Amino acid sequence: METIIATHNESEYNEILRQAVAVIETSRNKAARAIVESSNEMHWEIGKLLYERKLDSKHGDSVVKRLSGDLKAAYPKMGMSVTNLWDMKRYYVRFRESSPKLRHAVGVLPWWNINKLIAKLGDDDEAILYYAEQTIAKKWNRDLMVNAINMGMHTQLPVTNTSNNFALTLPNVQAAYANEVFKDSYCMGFLGVTEPILEMELERRLVEKIKQYTCRYSIS
Repeated sequence: METIIATHNESEYNEILRQAVAVIETSRNKAARAIVESSNEMHWEIGKLLYERKLDSKHGDSVVKRLSGDLKAAYPKMGMSVTNLWDMKRYYVRFRESSPKLRHAVGVLPWWNINKLIAKLGDDDEAILYYAEQTIAKKWNRDLMVNAINMGMHTQLPVTNTSNNFALTLPNVQAAYANEVFKDSYCMGFLGVTEPILEMELERRLVEKIKQYTCRYSIS
């Protein structure tokens, strides 16, 4: 006979539910961060490759178009368009001589956010650092980040403490950041998702990303 285990009271159940949700959200956020950081490492390395091969719009356009076609054939959902490849080079060129602090702050953002920061703020390292850190700390979605930039928030508020606090903020990032990542078909392409996927399989791939991320950072 099936045994039904009842909780002592409603408040006890609510605490169990709260803890279970916390475990799930922590795992989702770790997975989201792992996906974003890994994909941005890929963007960085491809951008570096294009830069070191001295490919530009004048002398390398045909090469990049051919490269895009071959990569899209092999990885159809990973965003290997010509435009995106040039964006990868721009990403590398923009931050290759930046401080490790700025590079780390930008490197944990979704790809769309990175390109928007570059497009809107150019060479303003201080402004990019501010919006990158605020996006993570305050769980801004795309619209909130763009609105903050348009309002020039970094010029209106005193920045008295811009030290990197990712070690404190990232483990507690709420669902907004994870949702921003998981709803992005580009990030799903990075996981190798090219067609409708069973939830258990998606979970397995996310767990693998978490393991890779945990191993990488536990050694350093």
